[in-house]
Amino acid sequence: MDAWVVGLAAVGGLVLGGLLEIPVERVPEHESLRLAWWRCPTCAAPAGGLARVPLVTVVSRVRPCPSCGAVEAHPFRPLVLSVVSGVVIGAFAARFGATPALAAYGVLALGLVAITAIDIEHRIVPIRVLYPTLGLMSLLLVVASILDGRFGALGHAAVAGVGAFGLFLAIHLAQPGGMGFGDVRLAGLVGVATGWLGPGWRGIEIAAAAIMVAFVLGALVGTALMVVKGYGRKSKVPFAPFLAAGAVVAVLWGNAIVHLWLGRLG
Repeated sequence: MDAWVVGLAAVGGLVLGGLLEIPVERVPEHESLRLAWWRCPTCAAPAGGLARVPLVTVVSRVRPCPSCGAVEAHPFRPLVLSVVSGVVIGAFAARFGATPALAAYGVLALGLVAITAIDIEHRIVPIRVLYPTLGLMSLLLVVASILDGRFGALGHAAVAGVGAFGLFLAIHLAQPGGMGFGDVRLAGLVGVATGWLGPGWRGIEIAAAAIMVAFVLGALVGTALMVVKGYGRKSKVPFAPFLAAGAVVAVLWGNAIVHLWLGRLG
């Protein structure tokens, strides 16, 4: 592991993570992504000075807008998005090093962070974030497969993606109110991302581990909410964060989880 690769990846994640505020804020409201990202979301007045610098924008967001007096509802969200993105991409850099796959999983990390933030607040998994993430990540995985000579990994990724999509589609059809179709799409993305990992057919097992981790985390958090906040069994809890967490855990420690899992079953 090269420390400079991890450091550069983490810094890049911090900067790009702060810019995720653009889709997180605007996609659920069907707003254009082309408008200046440093503008006031209420009156569209542009901010000046350091307010246009990523990460530093949080300083201006905690103050009322000088033009309309509006107060930002989530002043610290860009900072949270930055830190989470930096940590995850830095961890991925430690996992992959300076390899072609790092770019693909960096895209995955940013997409998952944005989708998680949107799903927590709005209970939707936006296709305007999911499809570009899937498309760009898949393209970069093709490039990584060509450069690394791992053409079989693309087939495993496709099988895992279709399998995860099919599993969640069956759950969605059996209980539409319990699993949204956005989660079905996201499961396909997670399946492709984790199914590419290997070697060989191990990628399919790692994808299964990602789904398993997501369900375990969902069950634990759901149980805790029932105990602490009195949630009922029919209370809706966004599942995208658990799928995202399962994907990250599987990317980082999927081989160890599968080894422990199959070793216990064997």
